[in-house]
Amino acid sequence: MTSTARTSSRTTARRGSYLAGALVDIALLVLINVSPGWRAVPVLTEAAAAVVIVVDIGLAVALVVNLLCLVRPRRPLTAVGDVVSTAAGLVALIRTVQVFPFTFTDPNTDWATIVRLTLISIIVVVSIALLVQVVVLVRFIAFGEGTRG
Repeated sequence: MTSTARTSSRTTARRGSYLAGALVDIALLVLINVSPGWRAVPVLTEAAAAVVIVVDIGLAVALVVNLLCLVRPRRPLTAVGDVVSTAAGLVALIRTVQVFPFTFTDPNTDWATIVRLTLISIIVVVSIALLVQVVVLVRFIAFGEGTRG
């Protein structure tokens, strides 16, 4: 396979991932805000309203980034987009832990602790991903288009 064919194949694959990401963002926004809506989830309390706003913003940011990268999958844009969308998702996760809008009725399982530890674990992983993406962005800024990543 030639270098041009490989580059074209990678660009097509990236565009497919941006399209899939945009479709997932749209689906989540509809499920959360339209039908069935976040109020249909029995473990969520009314305090979830404070989290839904931040989650909506994070999903909207990710949607815009995915659409921009779908149209123009260039490394500078994708590097900035990765940092911005991951940071927005991290903010939503942190807000979820702060508010913790869940209520559990099963006395046999400590679901609150399980959910809290799961959210904290996800925050750690997303924080590491954000750090990596910032390094990639800084490398791109410092060394330019020739930087692999």
